[in-house]
Amino acid sequence: METIDAPSLFSWTQLAFAGLLITAGGWTLVRSHQPQVQNIQDWVFSKLWSAMSEQSAERVEEFRKPLWLQAHGNVLEIGIGHGEGLMLLPRTQSDESPKVQGVTNYVAIEPNTFLHAKLVENAAKAGFSVNFDAETCPDAASNATDSELPTLTIVNGTLDGGPNAIPSFVRDHAPYDCILVSMVFCSVDDLRANLQAIQHLLKPGGKYIFIEHVRHTDTADTTVNAHYVPGSMNLAVWKMLQNVFTPVWKPFTGNCHMNRDTGKIIREMDGWSNVEITTHRGVENPLAKLMPLVYGMAVKQ
Repeated sequence: METIDAPSLFSWTQLAFAGLLITAGGWTLVRSHQPQVQNIQDWVFSKLWSAMSEQSAERVEEFRKPLWLQAHGNVLEIGIGHGEGLMLLPRTQSDESPKVQGVTNYVAIEPNTFLHAKLVENAAKAGFSVNFDAETCPDAASNATDSELPTLTIVNGTLDGGPNAIPSFVRDHAPYDCILVSMVFCSVDDLRANLQAIQHLLKPGGKYIFIEHVRHTDTADTTVNAHYVPGSMNLAVWKMLQNVFTPVWKPFTGNCHMNRDTGKIIREMDGWSNVEITTHRGVENPLAKLMPLVYGMAVKQ
């Protein structure tokens, strides 16, 4: 039977207790000052993400890189964050200044405006001319001046409202050849609404390409990759811990849930002609054990 490192578990227990106190104490404030609290939460998350994003990118890059290389044509990315994945897109082989290859237009949805400055910087480094959607980012200055480069347009919004509430710029530039989503659907308000919007925005045969962390599946899951040695984790214990820590974790991490069945929901959703999903169970540290990954592709009928 798996044993859990006592200091690690103790530190997680301390975090849980402190988070419960803060959550309970701040509930009245959240209800009465929702816009201000959301702004503070976005700022806090932007600071946390600045510290964590490099480590997160390293963890998922092994699985994300071959997926992002398949992006082409008219592309939408949901919850792009700092744009860490932009350098994984297909590129020319020039050693001096490799350019994005095969992508004609890139629309990037990111609702946390505190992340936009770093996103602009990374997009320019990746070989894009950067623009802002005037409707959702009225105070941002666009700098799309190089017509030889593909344009990346930043949109402040979400797809939580489903197909009937898609930001105008995103809707007007559909259909998309590819829609990319990386470590985002743990935190959206309505997972199914986002997936419905994705299907609405894709062209027939278009690809939804994704990597997410999810709730642990059971021992019979045939999608688990070869990295995992069967029996090396007590899955029931780690599922329980995902449920325990999620209410504490999400106020500090942009509504991130550790216990969503995202892979299962994608796989069982109607409207796909093909779905390819792989599950990765990390065992290198407690956080990896709390956040198994699913990654793959779903093709619209």
